[in-house]
Amino acid sequence: MPVKTIVFIVLAILIVIFTIQNTQVVEIKFFIWQTSISKALVLLSTLFIGIILGWLITWAGYSRRKRKEKEERVEKSALVS
Repeated sequence: MPVKTIVFIVLAILIVIFTIQNTQVVEIKFFIWQTSISKALVLLSTLFIGIILGWLITWAGYSRRKRKEKEERVEKSALVS
């Protein structure tokens, strides 16, 4: 089994344990909006938002790099022609 898979499984187990141990209800306030929600739900939501933002930032950097490489190839081929 690859190391990456093992690390992912261990982290997933730790996240589940952490979430199960934090089931208290907490009050969330944001400007005039206010609600009571499970701490576990707040933690999982924050985790997923972080994962999505990290993925988007990585994807944007990857796209920018690929676009730059493509432009450089076009410039090189124009110079060679």
